[in-house]
Amino acid sequence: MKLNSIKILLLSVFISSGVYAQSTSATLIKKVEGFSHPESVVFNEAKNEYYISNMADNEAGDGFISRVSAEGEIIELKWIDGLKDPKGLLVKDDKVYVTNNTEVIEISIDKSEITRRIEVEDAKSLNDITIDAVGNIFISDSGKSAIYLMPGDSANMMIPENKKGEIIEYLNTTRLEYVNGLYAHKDHLYAAAWGENTNGNFLKIDMDTREIEKVSKEGIGNLDGVQPVGDDAFCISDWATGTIHLINKDGELKEVLTSEKSSGDILFDAEKNQLVLPMNFQNSVWWYQLQ
Repeated sequence: MKLNSIKILLLSVFISSGVYAQSTSATLIKKVEGFSHPESVVFNEAKNEYYISNMADNEAGDGFISRVSAEGEIIELKWIDGLKDPKGLLVKDDKVYVTNNTEVIEISIDKSEITRRIEVEDAKSLNDITIDAVGNIFISDSGKSAIYLMPGDSANMMIPENKKGEIIEYLNTTRLEYVNGLYAHKDHLYAAAWGENTNGNFLKIDMDTREIEKVSKEGIGNLDGVQPVGDDAFCISDWATGTIHLINKDGELKEVLTSEKSSGDILFDAEKNQLVLPMNFQNSVWWYQLQ
């Protein structure tokens, strides 16, 4: 495929209202090479730069986090290294949080160093990480079909006094379908499930009652990333096929684009109207411009 020649039919979205609009196209505008099995990408608005997690070659200590400019140029390939299977990323104030196999790592952005490591008891394979409006941090564990919680200072959930300040198990059930992508939105967690085979669903979890509801009408694939588009829709990535879907809260599903197998924890940049895809097998990150 040639750069700038890929035109893919998709359903655009009015960002302000979250409703479906007319058909348009997406163009692959940039491929940045040189990564090592990238998994997740986030954007730091304060610093005007991306952070990308690299799982590398599944050896202890070879994983790392990259810094990339807003224009997509690598600033520092191994900004933070010595990690093991880093996946989900979260920017909170002046820190980056990253899931690192069975621990959560806190990184000082200004100091460019790890400031805290939090081991998660009984974790198997931590994956995505998200934060709600009051500072509660939720972490998916794809290895055991569970979600963990690191309560914020204003947590309104029933947290045992002796567990405050720790990461505790929030949900553990096969109904989470080996949850992968996770995004906190208002009073719910939205989860992209990997599934048993290629039948993972898009799920909604009530934060207070912890009730789980299937948003999708049937299994979609090996779901990985989830990103909000307006208030009523989400982009979700199917790792197995490279397809990015748009799904609304009623479960209506539209294909946005198809890249290649192994598209991971995607980023939707509403301001630029771009999708950024970490491509694990391809060792690269792809930028799509939506029109």
